[in-house]
Amino acid sequence: MSEYDANAMYHGAMFSLTRRHDIPHYYGDYVRTLFIAAAVIAAVAIPVFGDLLPFGIFTQVAGIIVLVLLAGLTNPHSKTLFFIDAIASGIGALFLESIAITQYATTPFLLFAAREAAALVLLFALYYSVKTLRAMMLGKIGRMERPSEFENGRK
Repeated sequence: MSEYDANAMYHGAMFSLTRRHDIPHYYGDYVRTLFIAAAVIAAVAIPVFGDLLPFGIFTQVAGIIVLVLLAGLTNPHSKTLFFIDAIASGIGALFLESIAITQYATTPFLLFAAREAAALVLLFALYYSVKTLRAMMLGKIGRMERPSEFENGRK
């Protein structure tokens, strides 16, 4: 049964954080979920365990807001946005992992664990952002692969 009626009105779930588009080679839904997860980890960890990054509270809260904004804007029509997603997740993973490693011996284990968790989540977001960006650049978004596409050295 379709979630759309004869007038193309949608009658399915109005909100779903985990809803997935059924678009081949599009991984923006994963990126969106991972950005929200990283923002939640940071929003919980900062007041409970302390600063995740040594940039002050204002900058960290701004980073949380940027992740949520990027999650909300991510869509299958914008190469530029996926480029920005890849840059944001790469920089975030770099900063979090660097500070986690350098501060490991001098910070509580739970703060280290929160930094690692956020860094790993952003590392996966980087992977899916780049994977989607590559598919967009190759014109593969929405196209199913053909079994014979790479036979005989063509393409």
